[in-house]
Amino acid sequence: MQLIFDDAAYNLDAVKKAAYRLSDKISVHIWTAPAQIICDISFSPPVPEAEQAKITADFRNEVLDQDLRQSIGRETSAIRNAILAIAFSPVTSRCG
Repeated sequence: MQLIFDDAAYNLDAVKKAAYRLSDKISVHIWTAPAQIICDISFSPPVPEAEQAKITADFRNEVLDQDLRQSIGRETSAIRNAILAIAFSPVTSRCG
């Protein structure tokens, strides 16, 4: 089975993470072409077609989830870094 993702909509790292996440059910060969991320999916162990459709849907959802996690991480990195800087900065005064 082959799935194709538009590389303008999805990040290659997100596809890789999704493939790893489902590696107990599928083996994914990932390659790129102009504007595309192509995934050749093999099911291991072999499963019925109905189950293949469910696993493929799970893979698509996991790609979306991983891509959104990366987007949120980029969007919130400044706030996260500020919080960490404050949390680990030396205490110079105490309010009493």
